[in-house]
Amino acid sequence: MRTLSLWLTSLLTLAACSADDSTPEQTQPEFCQSWAAAACSAPVISACQAADVSQCQAAQLSFCADLVPSQGFAGESGGACLAAVGAAYADADLTADELKTVLRLAAPCDRLVRGPKSQGESCNVPLDCDGPDGFTCVIKGGQTTGTCQQPVTVGAGLDCSALGAECTEGFYCNGQNCIIGHDVGVACVRTEECGTEGFCSPASTCEGRRMVDTACTLDEQCLSGLCYRYATGEQVCTDRVRLARTELICEDLR
Repeated sequence: MRTLSLWLTSLLTLAACSADDSTPEQTQPEFCQSWAAAACSAPVISACQAADVSQCQAAQLSFCADLVPSQGFAGESGGACLAAVGAAYADADLTADELKTVLRLAAPCDRLVRGPKSQGESCNVPLDCDGPDGFTCVIKGGQTTGTCQQPVTVGAGLDCSALGAECTEGFYCNGQNCIIGHDVGVACVRTEECGTEGFCSPASTCEGRRMVDTACTLDEQCLSGLCYRYATGEQVCTDRVRLARTELICEDLR
């Protein structure tokens, strides 16, 4: 009985501590303050030639406020995003994936907004759905709209008819099974139909993705996944940016 009593006491103590340790979710302005602090590392301040850390943070706070939607913002998913922002800017040398995170809110910053659509409702983009609870807009190959679902990845050749089923990279769902992406020149509706090395062009045909230093207008056109605009006005496929005062991205970091 004494052992049971001690065990129950320990459980009650842990529960009380958990309740005391709980903290309220960040609001969007609070989140952006944390974002600015994470972004303005010493290497960034030096590379972008910011006057000081407060000047850098003020500029990045304004950038974050414009980038992160305030409507539907849900702070419980912000921790992983802020960690990724800090890691991206830690050395002032950003890969294409890091740039997509800090400039486009790519993963893990893609679940900050609780969209207006519920499970099963029609959607066009991920922000339509409840990202913090794991929902995104699942669109089947050949369709232009989808439904809000908690996605489940399905392997090559397997049944993808379930509403939440998404095919593994390089394959798309034809409504029944995950099949390999089309070759260049084949008709398409969405880029997912064109595999890992193609995209769906404005002419609705699969076109090969472009190498770095090749002109582009959209991320999906690039093998790197990033179409970046430099201070010179050039917009080209890019897989890495080392920060410097003349880089456009530094205008929001000083």
